[in-house]
Amino acid sequence: MSPQNENKEIAHYVFSGSTTMIGVCITVIALFKVMNTSLKTYADEILGIDTFFFIFAAFFSYLTLRSDKNKRLEKFADLLFFTGMSILILVGVIIVFSTY
Repeated sequence: MSPQNENKEIAHYVFSGSTTMIGVCITVIALFKVMNTSLKTYADEILGIDTFFFIFAAFFSYLTLRSDKNKRLEKFADLLFFTGMSILILVGVIIVFSTY
């Protein structure tokens, strides 16, 4: 497998994972609003920002899939996806410790 195809494979995984995580973030934000909980956390605001990380990761990975030589875009999309997942772990910890 050539390095170019390997990059596109990584970009494909980042693209599909990012679009899924956008849906997860929006669903959790909507659940916070519907439940109308009295919990005073910043979890929904952080998830709103996290959604933008996943949107930009999906955008840059899509650009990588459409072009022939964009190693920097692929690495940037991967970095954005990793940052978004790290923030999502932080939000999970906030939710767990604020509800129990």
